[in-house]
Amino acid sequence: MILPPILTREHMRAFIAAYTRLFSVREIEDNAKLQWFFGAMLLFFLVTFAQWSTSSFLSAEESYSALCWPYFPDCTQWYLLHSLPYGYSMSMLYMALFAVMLLTVFFIAHKKWAYAHMALLALWIWKFLAIFLLSYSLGGVYDSYHLFLTAALLFVPYKEFFAKLTFVVLYFLSATIKFYPTWTLGTYFTTLELGLPIFPDFLAPLITQSVILEQVVGCWFLLSQNWLRQRLTLAYFVLFHLYGGILVLFNYSLISLPTLLILFGSSYRHQRVPLTRSSIAGWALIVFLFAFQTPVHFIAGDEKYTLEGYRFGMWMFDANHQCRASFTAYAKDGVTWSASSYEAPRDRDCYGKICLASRHVYQEHNQWLETRVYESPNAESRCAPYAYWQSYRYLCTGDVERVSMRQDASINGGPYYRIVDEPDMCSLEYRTFSHNDWIQQPPEAPFVGFARKNTYYAY
Repeated sequence: MILPPILTREHMRAFIAAYTRLFSVREIEDNAKLQWFFGAMLLFFLVTFAQWSTSSFLSAEESYSALCWPYFPDCTQWYLLHSLPYGYSMSMLYMALFAVMLLTVFFIAHKKWAYAHMALLALWIWKFLAIFLLSYSLGGVYDSYHLFLTAALLFVPYKEFFAKLTFVVLYFLSATIKFYPTWTLGTYFTTLELGLPIFPDFLAPLITQSVILEQVVGCWFLLSQNWLRQRLTLAYFVLFHLYGGILVLFNYSLISLPTLLILFGSSYRHQRVPLTRSSIAGWALIVFLFAFQTPVHFIAGDEKYTLEGYRFGMWMFDANHQCRASFTAYAKDGVTWSASSYEAPRDRDCYGKICLASRHVYQEHNQWLETRVYESPNAESRCAPYAYWQSYRYLCTGDVERVSMRQDASINGGPYYRIVDEPDMCSLEYRTFSHNDWIQQPPEAPFVGFARKNTYYAY
């Protein structure tokens, strides 16, 4: 008996035809603008994975200190690969992804857009899983921009229209976190040692309020049928990103400027709003973007202090943060530790990271204690109580009876308030979509000191 071949050319043609219909790949084949946009999204995958490949994020070596999302608290169980110098498996993964990117370029050059689409989809899946499942701290707002814009390109019909609308909606949602003195008064920048780039501090409120106005109202003119209005809006945002790049450098600029110039530049065309059955997927994406932004607005309290829900949605430059956190581990009865003491130099530079300010192991009332104090000098390093609690819960093991936690936070150069003061952090639980009572805010949180001007480090 002769068995039929598992996969024939006819099967492959049928699969490619079905795949092309399912993901509306024909739109990319027939639209030069979408092809350029495809290349821009591919470029950002290259930049992302190049940065990740030189770090130990998601590796087995980082599993003890990695931050998991509250809805996937055991993410580190999937940290199976080893980064250099402990193993080659992580390097092998990123070289495999690099090979997929090379294949994508090959398929583009030969106009095999269905194959290029599959390759880009594979890259998108890995980045989505890494940012929204495997790590709480890996992704930035620019990564959310990239994933959602690429989703419009990959998954929905009317790709050009919904890519444009997705970009405009992301601008609009970015403004929703700016109705705060951070931006209405420009205090994010006036409390930095360097202030605003180029301009004096007294102009900060005028500049930041113009950004709010443009992101709330002006961004919609990018979709305008009026040539002058559309071009003036485009010019504003191009200048905005070129100027902002002085502070944030390449990542945010690289996802925003190519998208602006490709989708809204010289070949811009006004498109009618699609209201057909096939447009449902695109509108579902837009609804999801609004829903993704909502948790931070529905959780009770001042999220600039509590930072509850802030990783959902757009959160870039929400406030200028400074903080100090301390943890004291209490040994169980009969347990003996070796005394030690460390104080960081006062003139140290943490290069934008959270610093270990001091660590002391000592005996008090016949019980051994270990106290660690961490400080953050960087305006961009958000001092989320959840992040500290999650990061140092590993202390609650072995010969430790309990661990106390204190956290003092300042925003926009204001006073320090003690937002966390818990005698036993090991017994605490964290709720993702509602306020956690163990996180306080002014006026309930007591005043504990004054902040100094700080610095901004671009990652």
